[in-house]
Amino acid sequence: DGELSLSRSMINSSDKIIRKGGSSIFQHAVEGWKINSSLVLEIRKNILRFLDAERDVSVVKSSFKPGDVIHYVLDRRRTLNISQDLHSLLPEVSPMKNRRFKTCAVVGNSGILLDSGCGKEIDSHDFVIRCNLAPVVEFAADVGTKSDFITMNPSVVQRAFGGFRNESDREKFVHRLSMLNDSVLWIPAFMVKGGEKHVEWVNALILKNKLKVRTAYPSLRLIHAVRG
Repeated sequence: DGELSLSRSMINSSDKIIRKGGSSIFQHAVEGWKINSSLVLEIRKNILRFLDAERDVSVVKSSFKPGDVIHYVLDRRRTLNISQDLHSLLPEVSPMKNRRFKTCAVVGNSGILLDSGCGKEIDSHDFVIRCNLAPVVEFAADVGTKSDFITMNPSVVQRAFGGFRNESDREKFVHRLSMLNDSVLWIPAFMVKGGEKHVEWVNALILKNKLKVRTAYPSLRLIHAVRG
């Protein structure tokens, strides 16, 4: 219990120490740190044995044609028909092809950053990943507003946008997507039966409103790799 309390104290106080301009054990740990390039290459090589993130982050248009039938990853007995809308939104090439960044921030949607004041620090990164279309404008001081890659589980449609039951829900969703400004919207459409109608509703709204968002749908290989 004593060690756990000390760890929590260090974690909770480290940010305050840094903000006050003082040094911290974390700052000292970073000083003198050098990248091990050979180890980096070895790690990348091992990862590529199972997953090529650049390629597998999304299926591409040439992978399917409208009407093709595929099996859901978590329920192989059930199938999904590739609709015309879905096919039209598949990218021609991977949205991450030849893209490399020096700094990256991954921002969840649990609310843990509330009152953190981390917004500017998050936005200073070259590439920002956000989860499940979490709201940003009203919490900009804490979470920032920059969004380069945003995940959207189909269940978000029901949970955060009322299942598009009325025009107000749909307008709220369209407004949220209109703020993405050509960011990648990553929708796991091939996981389980049940979310396909939400995916189709989202696709239809994107097309109808000509939203400037780059849709991506993770490949079956990626999902299998993540599941292990």
